[in-house]
Amino acid sequence: MNLAYLRYVSEVEKSGSITKAAQNLYMGQPNLSKAIKELEKEIGITIFRRTAKGVETTRKGEEFLAYANTILSQIDELESLYQPKTQHAIQLSLSVPRATYLSSLFAEFVSRLDVKEHMDIHYRETNSMAAANDVSCGESDLGVIRYQVIYESYFVSYLHDLKLTAEPLREFTMQLLMSKEHPLAQLPEVNYHMLGGYTEIVHGDLQVPSLSFSEIAVGAGLESPARRIYVYERGSQFDLLHRVAGSYMWVSPMPKEILDRCGMVTRACPLSKLLNKDVLIFRRGHQFNKVQNRFLAFLREQCSREPVL
Repeated sequence: MNLAYLRYVSEVEKSGSITKAAQNLYMGQPNLSKAIKELEKEIGITIFRRTAKGVETTRKGEEFLAYANTILSQIDELESLYQPKTQHAIQLSLSVPRATYLSSLFAEFVSRLDVKEHMDIHYRETNSMAAANDVSCGESDLGVIRYQVIYESYFVSYLHDLKLTAEPLREFTMQLLMSKEHPLAQLPEVNYHMLGGYTEIVHGDLQVPSLSFSEIAVGAGLESPARRIYVYERGSQFDLLHRVAGSYMWVSPMPKEILDRCGMVTRACPLSKLLNKDVLIFRRGHQFNKVQNRFLAFLREQCSREPVL
C-alpha cells in the first residue's frame, strides 16, 4: 500500500473536495482522482462518493480513514522524534567514561547553547569498549575512551580495526576520592597499604586491560580481605562515599568546584604511578556539523589546561 495514497485520501477527507485537496497537495486533480481509484481498487471498497457539493465519505471509507489517520499520525511522530525540525537543530551524541571533569565540561558547553533551537543531545557514560563500539556503529558522533598508557598499542590497533580516529585529550595518574570525613582525608598522600579494611567503590562494567596494584609492585596487595561495592552509574558513587564510612574510589583528577560542592577530597597515592590517558575518538571521514565542531573546539581548549584540584 502506497503511503502517499493514505495522505491523499486523508487530505480529501479534511477538505471535503477533490479539487481543493489537489490544490493543497500541489498536484493535478486528474492525478489525485486516479490515485484514489487505484487505492479503492487495491483495498476493495469505495472511500468517497461524489455529491453536488464535493465528496462525502462512505461508511466503509470512514472506517478505513480512521485507521489511515492513526498510521499517518504515528509516522509523523516518528519523523518528529528522529529528524531535526530545522536545518539549525542542535544535534550531538557522546559516549564517554564516567569522569566528573568530562560531565562538568559537557554541562558548561550545553549551558552556552541557544535553548530556543530544537535540541537533540545524548550523553552516555559507559566503559571504553562500549564507547568505541557506539562511535563505530554511528550510535554516537563522538566518544572518549580511557586506558593505561602501557596498553596503548593494544588500543591503537583496536581503534584502527574499528576505523576510528584517535586524538589524545589528557594524561593523568589516578587519585583517591573520599569524603572529607574519611579517616585518611587529613593526610597529604595515602600509602596503598593504609587502604586495608576500607571499602572501595568500583565501576562494575570496566572492560579494558589494566594492571592491579598487586601487579604494579611486589607486596602491594592489601592484607585484609577485599571490600568492594560495584556501581554502574556515577551518581550513586557520591551517595556511597558520603554514607558508607571509610569508602573510597580511584578517579581521574576532579575540578575543585565539584569536590567542594560534594564535600569530597582527592589524595595522591605514591604507588599510583601508571599513566592513564583519555582519548577522543570519531569515525574516519566523519563530517561534523556546526555544534559538533563547536564542542570539539571547546573540549580541546579546556583539556589543554591542567585540571584545577
